[in-house]
Amino acid sequence: MKALRIVLMTHGTRGDVQPLVALGREFVRRGHTPVLAVPAGLAGMVRSAGLHLVELPVDWREFLSAPAPERSWATSGDGAEFLAGLRTVMAAHTADIARTLYRACEGADLIVSGSLTEDAAVLIAEARRLPLALLHLFPVRANDAVPNPFVTSRAGTGPGANRKTHLVYEHASWQSRREGVNRLREAFGLAPTDLSTPQRARMLDALEIQGYSRLLAPGIEWPAYRPFAGWLELTGEDRAAVAEHGLDAGLESWLDAGEPPVYFGFGSTPPADPAAVLAMIERATGELGLRAVVTAGWAVLPADAVGDRSRVRLLESADLTALLPRCRLAVHHGGSGTTGSVVRAGVPSLVLSGTLDQPMWGELVRRRGVGLHLPRHGLDAAGVRVALERVGERRVVDAARDLGRAVRAEGDGVGRAADLALAFAVRGRGVLAPTAQVR
Repeated sequence: MKALRIVLMTHGTRGDVQPLVALGREFVRRGHTPVLAVPAGLAGMVRSAGLHLVELPVDWREFLSAPAPERSWATSGDGAEFLAGLRTVMAAHTADIARTLYRACEGADLIVSGSLTEDAAVLIAEARRLPLALLHLFPVRANDAVPNPFVTSRAGTGPGANRKTHLVYEHASWQSRREGVNRLREAFGLAPTDLSTPQRARMLDALEIQGYSRLLAPGIEWPAYRPFAGWLELTGEDRAAVAEHGLDAGLESWLDAGEPPVYFGFGSTPPADPAAVLAMIERATGELGLRAVVTAGWAVLPADAVGDRSRVRLLESADLTALLPRCRLAVHHGGSGTTGSVVRAGVPSLVLSGTLDQPMWGELVRRRGVGLHLPRHGLDAAGVRVALERVGERRVVDAARDLGRAVRAEGDGVGRAADLALAFAVRGRGVLAPTAQVR
């Protein structure tokens, strides 16, 4: 195979970017030239990984870690409010992002896009006559097994109930974005369309890679153009490149000095009051005689909020592939990547979800019998203590261990995604329209 120039694009938080970093590193190992277009706040991760970088507007870490009063939607816990706020921010930068991505795709052989750049990716693929692979980190399209997470996290009953939630969301979402997408189409020399972005993607014969395990979402049946790859995790070599590999000596000593701790992680959606959450963690685990290790993610954790630092250890970040197998269970926000790491490690989950796809993953964890799901907002120490006791029950521990073993047996998700994308690129799919010039 000749060396390909592959443009990987996405927006959002670390959970959106990290899978593409893993895939980009795999393309490099195979002799190709990946270019990653990501939001400015995550540019450092791409540089550390040694990958070509294109910066896109909006630093979500800065935005979400220190929300101003007018951005209360960022920590409100209301999914509809969060999604509306997210769209408002993105709308202000849509044209700049699309033009930047169009320029980045000059001379490309393949586009790989995450969900948050899907509108731009589809019209750029159409304008430049390029093969397009979409990476879905949760069940994005209509199916009978899992409802659309932006409508509800609860599975419906009766024929087509779950599928209907996806169709309702796709219609409403397209109506809100249709005018903006058609303005971009005009700027890219394309005719306006009444078809939604997912429908245009099908007309382009796009590949839609599922970047999660079918084992946590049993019952989903996708057509051949939506193959499962599994979760895309960084290898040890890749983690070392981004300065997140293994456990430091101090943490190793602390882990060896007592019983396996409970892991707590906030991911890229920090709580409104991190100090109050730390106090809740300390109290709930203390009443059960448990140790805790807490990774901040994008939250700012005040060290003085913890009274017993010998029992509750705070970390800015950690190599979860190394840390989670040393923990008795994991309490986390329910992001796709974190959920995958916890499931793969074979430890039970207590998902304290915030918004977006997090409640969906929490419900899938609960339905699979490998953990429990509670909304983060309104929780107190007593509620967390009871939940920890339930998640630590033998039946849950055994189910999580067995599922972890099965997921690990699926093999390398990054390698599988690379195989799928490269084979697709060689077939040269996705040539619907003549090359256009951006105006």
